[in-house]
Amino acid sequence: MLHREPMRSVGNPRPVTGPQDIKTGAVIARLLRDYVGTQWGLLALAILCMLFTSAMSGMLPKLVDWEVKQIFVRHKQDWLLPLSLAAVGIVALRAVSLYFGRAMLDSLSEKTVAAAQSDMFGRLINRDLAALNAVHSGQFISSFLYDATLMRDALTVGLASIFLEAVQLVVYLTYVLVSDWQLGLLALIVIPCVAWAMERLGGSIRRAATRGMQETGDLSTVLSEAMDGRRIIKAYGLESHSAARVRDRLQARLATLLKAVRLRAAAAPVTDIFAGAMIAVVLFVAGWQNLHGHLTFNAFAGFLTALILAQQPVRNLSQLWPTVSSGIAAAQRIFDAIDARPAIVDRPGAGTLKVAANAGAVRFNQVTFAYHADAGPTLRQVTLDIPAGRKVALVGPSGAGKSTIFNLLLRFYEADGGTIEIDGQDIAGVTLKSLRAAIAIVTQEAILFDESIADNIALGRPGASAADIRAAAQDAAAHDFIMELPQGYDTRVGEGGLKLSGGQRQRIAIARAMLRGAPILLLDEATSALDTTSERQVQEALTRLMKGRTTIVIAHRLSTVVDADRIYVLDQGAVVESGTHASLMADGGLYASLYSHALDEAAS
Repeated sequence: MLHREPMRSVGNPRPVTGPQDIKTGAVIARLLRDYVGTQWGLLALAILCMLFTSAMSGMLPKLVDWEVKQIFVRHKQDWLLPLSLAAVGIVALRAVSLYFGRAMLDSLSEKTVAAAQSDMFGRLINRDLAALNAVHSGQFISSFLYDATLMRDALTVGLASIFLEAVQLVVYLTYVLVSDWQLGLLALIVIPCVAWAMERLGGSIRRAATRGMQETGDLSTVLSEAMDGRRIIKAYGLESHSAARVRDRLQARLATLLKAVRLRAAAAPVTDIFAGAMIAVVLFVAGWQNLHGHLTFNAFAGFLTALILAQQPVRNLSQLWPTVSSGIAAAQRIFDAIDARPAIVDRPGAGTLKVAANAGAVRFNQVTFAYHADAGPTLRQVTLDIPAGRKVALVGPSGAGKSTIFNLLLRFYEADGGTIEIDGQDIAGVTLKSLRAAIAIVTQEAILFDESIADNIALGRPGASAADIRAAAQDAAAHDFIMELPQGYDTRVGEGGLKLSGGQRQRIAIARAMLRGAPILLLDEATSALDTTSERQVQEALTRLMKGRTTIVIAHRLSTVVDADRIYVLDQGAVVESGTHASLMADGGLYASLYSHALDEAAS
């Protein structure tokens, strides 16, 4: 199969970005420009609600001032009900505006993350096969889900802190300064102290968060492998081994996350220590002023109320930098994935591959290729001539380079030397879309998605009509068994098509190739994993599929290619023999040896 070839070296995989690599301002600017900036309307409404919430919060200290002055000092009974109703009104308005502000801010954050995830996956799925093979799928899934969650939390907390907590703090401190500027200045001393402490904690939290992302990726990798290999785990009794691997990853991740938890938990107590010291000083000075007639009771009550209320924004802001530090590290990883560009792209001025009816001749001319720069070549000066409409087989020992030929024809990789042509057109000079549209492939393991049977067949030609899908299924000898299923063509096939047998999955894959109608067909050991009955049914469908198409077959069962118009025998990356089955058997070379060995195995 195509993926069995070694992964080509594309340089070392990009390391997970560490705190020292992150330019915080650049990450925040990009997040605001590319994602938050597309939702300014929603952001503006959220900001207005939060500013209104802050304004209502600022009314509370003044309300206490009036309450003390008019009720407790002047004993004016007619002020009692209005002030009580005013308190209810202020709190109610503050609650309503806070609800709408938070709801809109959370909506903005979720939309921002969804847009970033969409961009991230779009870039991911368009990357080269070598780049996709370089990192385990579990790492991608971890970054897609876990990192995005951290970024969302940072965005939500960051915007709320700027437009709600910070504004409320300014309102309270303004009231404090207006009430008594000397006491106000004493209260302000705590802010730079808290900022210094949070900056120190932030660096440690960011490092722990980055490590936590790596550990989460490792855990996702082990979980993904366990699910993919569940049959082997059951067959070999590896449940304990698999569980132990997961436990090891969980323990490593837990240790990192607990460190981050302890650091984040320290933020509020550190803030309280500084705030407590500040309050002690303020109370001492305020008491001294009152004893000397410089501070009235109602003024001090309003001042103290504002000071106490200011504690909550300070505490909330102390959580800002730890959360934002984790979010910035996560955003950087997401942006790294978004910024990744494939190496194999359409060249400037690339044209559309033109393949006429009953055409599709393929030629490999002195093609050389190596997956790793520091290893020997996988293909060595390979030349193949495959006439249009003919069936050509590639045979040879494992690792001879057969699947690499498919990979290069599809331009999953670029040849290091030589040329590959289709109807005389160098495939390096045509668009990838037109090249791959001219090729259909059926692999040993049929790749199906957890959608309906009709949807899986339609992937061969998106937008195909129901009649075309049905016709393709009939040609692939799949229609009868499909109609016996509970929902017919609407039946979901399950993860990887597990609700169907191997032969049924393969016929669905053949129907997909039928629907594609491509002039060139690649068969990668399409029947080697099937039983005799299923193989016969699939082979009959393949015979119909190959009719009138240029077909290149990779086969380990040499009995399936004895009718090929030409057989190329590869060994250690080079073509060592070519000819028909009869001529190669007469030569008594490698092909004859492989065929005789296969017959001996079948007989035994």
